Amino acid sequence: MQAFGEPGHPAQIPGPMLRMPQGTTVHVTVTNQLKVPATVYGLHSRPGDTKDELQVPPGESRERTFLAGTPGTYYYWARTTVPRAFGLLPPFRQPMFEDAHLNGAFIIDPAGDVAADRVFVINALLVPSDVVHQNFEVVTINGKSYPFTEPLEYTAGDSVRWRVINPSFSEHPMHLHGAFFKLLSLGDSESDTQFVGNDRQSVVTNDVRPGGTMMMEWSPQHVGRWLFHCHFQFHFSTDERVPLFTPAVSHQSAPAEPTVAPHPHDANAMPGMPDMAGLVLIINVRPPAGAAVVSPPGQTVRKIDLVIEPAAGKTNEPTFACSVREGKKIVVSNDRAVGPPIVVTRGEPTEITVVNHLNSATSIHWHGLELESYYDGVVGGGVGDQVTPAIAPGASFVARFTPSRAGTFIYHTHAADPKQLSGGVYGGLIVLEPGQSFDPEHDKLLVIGTRDTFFDARRITINGVETPEPITLAQGATYRLRLINMAPNLPANFRLGSQEHPATWRAIAKDGATVPGRLAVESDAALHIASGETYDFEFRAESPGEVPLEIVNVVSNTKLVSKIVVR
Repeated sequence: MQAFGEPGHPAQIPGPMLRMPQGTTVHVTVTNQLKVPATVYGLHSRPGDTKDELQVPPGESRERTFLAGTPGTYYYWARTTVPRAFGLLPPFRQPMFEDAHLNGAFIIDPAGDVAADRVFVINALLVPSDVVHQNFEVVTINGKSYPFTEPLEYTAGDSVRWRVINPSFSEHPMHLHGAFFKLLSLGDSESDTQFVGNDRQSVVTNDVRPGGTMMMEWSPQHVGRWLFHCHFQFHFSTDERVPLFTPAVSHQSAPAEPTVAPHPHDANAMPGMPDMAGLVLIINVRPPAGAAVVSPPGQTVRKIDLVIEPAAGKTNEPTFACSVREGKKIVVSNDRAVGPPIVVTRGEPTEITVVNHLNSATSIHWHGLELESYYDGVVGGGVGDQVTPAIAPGASFVARFTPSRAGTFIYHTHAADPKQLSGGVYGGLIVLEPGQSFDPEHDKLLVIGTRDTFFDARRITINGVETPEPITLAQGATYRLRLINMAPNLPANFRLGSQEHPATWRAIAKDGATVPGRLAVESDAALHIASGETYDFEFRAESPGEVPLEIVNVVSNTKLVSKIVVR
């Protein structure tokens, strides 16, 4: 591997962190010990110019002196190769191949006291086919891939600040389980936009684009074992990552499965998450000292069944049917190709019994809900000896939670098998305010998926359908559009209207949380939405006619085309 290092120390991935207070004068010397030229970016004052580069021939050194500049989260990086295409992917500015790990954090702190934080650098590398496996992508957080990433320990009520840096060519929708986080800043290698007060957006998933950075703040409220991970299944699932890796490794030197369990003599080690691999951080949240367990007052519990079974009559591909039962009422989607929406109420205790009629184990994650770890739906989660199990074939599991906020959320399989997700084991989870009822005439749920499991997916779906019928709306009426991307691996562009004549909408919420005022404005109805994200928009068509609807996979350029008919 090509990597940065300091004199007298081993090279490291990511490179050594440069951190200093505002006003610091920086003098840097770069020595190139490779046999090829290197072009180094980001060693200059911030905000900076992406074209500002430092050319370092092989075997030579170059020096530079500059003022640190504006406080923020940045990075430096280098190239030793020229940008080139890979399969369907075009050339990227960010390195993809042997120089993909030539980068490091560059943090400028404001003067005075600075709140403690952690810095996490995400990297991705496409390896030659003779190294591991054709198309294999090595993904790391601070140079490690789960189950070898650093386990994190916090106490409930802590204030936690992280800086997440993505110098890689791939975007990463980073998802936090069990809690919302506030975005303190968003930026890239050269600039950083900071938000204060009510301008800070709350989310559970933020798509960190290629070359992007973010600073986030959150407070764990529930004890147990939690996750922070990329929501592209190829970047976190053992089923997609481990089988690609193990055939290329000698069976005499590596086990067939990753070792995720703690050492038996380490009483403080956390149990592993056996379905997880790759861009994953495991978080253990302890109770505060002297905290007492308080039982909530007795309330009437709403009871729902979620039944998962193979789709009848479909043998050419694995598709599944989800049905929702409540008392004598049974709800299924029209073609049983995706789960029907589950509608619950804020503040109402709810029990959902997941019944597994598949021939393989599954698990259901309640994406975006703030609930107890044991019910979060990740195998290996829980508290102490109460460990979340996989739901075996023929078995069931009762998830208990009381929704704390109204909004658009998701239920979806968290099993390692990517075909469960592409097969339809997911659906919208809508939480209403007390006294409200769901109005499907004016509340439109659009759940995006794919029938393919990889990034080059060509079979895009809306609500489980590849060729959806037009959506009919009334002229002058106001509608709520709830958009969810639950495809396994889909960075998508969604648009209403044409590129020349876009429709307009107004943002209402992201991930179930109301957006700040700066975002709640009328804008073109165009959106980049990655796997694991939800958005709510207010839409109103003033004129009769047809409004094109388009979803584009930005990797394969495949399109799903439909329309809204306004009458």
